[in-house]
Amino acid sequence: MKSIVVYFAIGMIRLISFLPLKLAQSLGFFVGWCLRFTNTAKITKINLRLCFPDYNEQQINELANKSLSALGKSFAEMGMSWMWPIPKVQTLISKIEGMEHLQQALDDKNGIVLIGPHMGNWEILNHFFRQHLSMTVMYKTVKIPALDDFIFKTRERMKVELVPAGRSGVEALYKTLNNKGVVAILPDQQPRRKSGVFVPFMGQPALTGKLIGELANQTPAYLLCSYAKRLDDGTFCVVLKPASETIRDPDPVVAATALNKSIEECVRECPEQYQWGYKRFRTQPDGKTNYYR
Repeated sequence: MKSIVVYFAIGMIRLISFLPLKLAQSLGFFVGWCLRFTNTAKITKINLRLCFPDYNEQQINELANKSLSALGKSFAEMGMSWMWPIPKVQTLISKIEGMEHLQQALDDKNGIVLIGPHMGNWEILNHFFRQHLSMTVMYKTVKIPALDDFIFKTRERMKVELVPAGRSGVEALYKTLNNKGVVAILPDQQPRRKSGVFVPFMGQPALTGKLIGELANQTPAYLLCSYAKRLDDGTFCVVLKPASETIRDPDPVVAATALNKSIEECVRECPEQYQWGYKRFRTQPDGKTNYYR
């Protein structure tokens, strides 16, 4: 039964890829509306209440609905990101903010650590960076082999080196940076307990990975935050901004705190496009608190 669902989902992604972008995003808006009646909406509102304690319930609901709509559009855009001809996807990047920071990083020739929070359409970033550099990307494998194989192949056409989260993947990242290459890491997923430390994120204790801080401490690589925000006309603006140099601190708590502050700066610029439907705070220092019951 599970395999049938997976192949149906892959078929739907392929089918949606034939739609014009505007129509696909309209479908995504409808998907976001449907998400209002799911557990994703519940998780989204819990996270927003934790992270925006000054917001009243109406403001929480409004932001939650916008976030779910953005998430639905991201789902509907997968066919575009994964199946469209690469040059066609690249035409959807209509604006770039902070290109001078990427150019500085390339000119320095010390390698780059790209820090990409789950904002807007993160698949668009692969299409953008493909035009300027080669990179090694750490990704979390999907437990369903058929789906994992599909996602791997669609991302591989971007000519990026994909390495799995784990020891071998970490070794590959260090090797790339030692050769002054470029690595990309999604920084806002909860790691295993031994791989992270508890530091504030949007005012809440969050188990945060130590890997980026360790890479930054042991290499001279340029630290660059990046995300692709969706504009009103449906195209995308790639935003590039330097991350805090304090991420290089040898103290993992100090480094992770600086990392989260850099992510927060991105989130506060367009909070409605951040992925709030993820149980970011499910593990707490006391080992007992469960916000998502």
